[in-house]
Amino acid sequence: MRVLFTSKMDGEISSFHPYSFQEVVLLTAELDTKLKKKNAKPITLDFMIFNEEGDKLYNGSYEMGAEGISNIYDHVCQKLLELPMENKNEETKRDVFLQQLTSNTPASYQIDMTEVLQEKKVQKSSWKQLGKRGKIFVSVVSTTLMMAIVTSITLFILLSNQGKDLKATTQELEKMENVKTAYEGYWRGEQKKAVDQLQGMETLTESERQTLLHFLVELKKYDQALQYVGKESTSSLAEQVMKVHGLEELISFQEAYPSPLGEFKIAFHHGEYKQAVNIQDIAMSPKLYKQKGIAYLRLDQLEDAKKMASEAKDDELNKKINKYQEIEEQLTKINSQIETEKKSEGQNQSKIDSLQEQQDDLEIQKNNI
Repeated sequence: MRVLFTSKMDGEISSFHPYSFQEVVLLTAELDTKLKKKNAKPITLDFMIFNEEGDKLYNGSYEMGAEGISNIYDHVCQKLLELPMENKNEETKRDVFLQQLTSNTPASYQIDMTEVLQEKKVQKSSWKQLGKRGKIFVSVVSTTLMMAIVTSITLFILLSNQGKDLKATTQELEKMENVKTAYEGYWRGEQKKAVDQLQGMETLTESERQTLLHFLVELKKYDQALQYVGKESTSSLAEQVMKVHGLEELISFQEAYPSPLGEFKIAFHHGEYKQAVNIQDIAMSPKLYKQKGIAYLRLDQLEDAKKMASEAKDDELNKKINKYQEIEEQLTKINSQIETEKKSEGQNQSKIDSLQEQQDDLEIQKNNI
């Protein structure tokens, strides 16, 4: 079972990278804990779940750090259990999928889904009440899991489109079949066909639009990609180009499609920090605040770096600033010692040389922060 995020968390979760479900449960549990310890604002991430054949089983939005949820498995289970089921058949299909999720979750995070479902039927317990029970998987996956695998189309229609008339549901079904076929084709190497299929649709959801953008950037079809972001958002495309293809491709992209963000990225990675911090009209993000803070440190502009750190709320940048300040204090002390030694009557040149070596080492450390 695979998870594909269509939005990202800088430095932690990549968009359009096929994670295993187990990997994502562990990752989101760790990040969720970090956000809650910091009392940070929850971060919303759009995602899709696929089976190994490429069928889309579920899509939704996960609020990292939200109260009452501890990881993506917890989130999906809660959402599925909250959905009203109109008949026994729908309940069975939902329960099978819950068992699938559980079997793909690390043991320490698994919930005894048999017990949860039984208590839900008998006591109508809320998810939060049930969540306080020991989250240990003590039963073998139901035999129904071996008898049937829930396909993406059936599950999505059952869980997301209740109450729609037959015509609307049929249209949704046809569209989802096309999207599924496009995803499968892209992963099989039929990239052009997949892109054509997505571009041929009258409307795209936000996650589908983001997926198409990613495909077009991978294929370096930038003119077409710009049609889906608008000229005012060339910077967002530059970010994707850097992530997918690296710095050299971004340089070529910047020549053809200039943007403030592209200019900043290139200047920063080339060590042209003065140019980087003077670039205007950049839509700032935590990652950009962090990079700008590092640039200010390289320019010995400590106060400006601290301002960036207050916006970035990044532990690594704060550590760099603290280290910078420690080195500056040591340099000040060594400089004073050198000046004192030079003015002394019995000047000790070997001591001065030793202090200057320490000074050089500290300067190198400062430049490498």
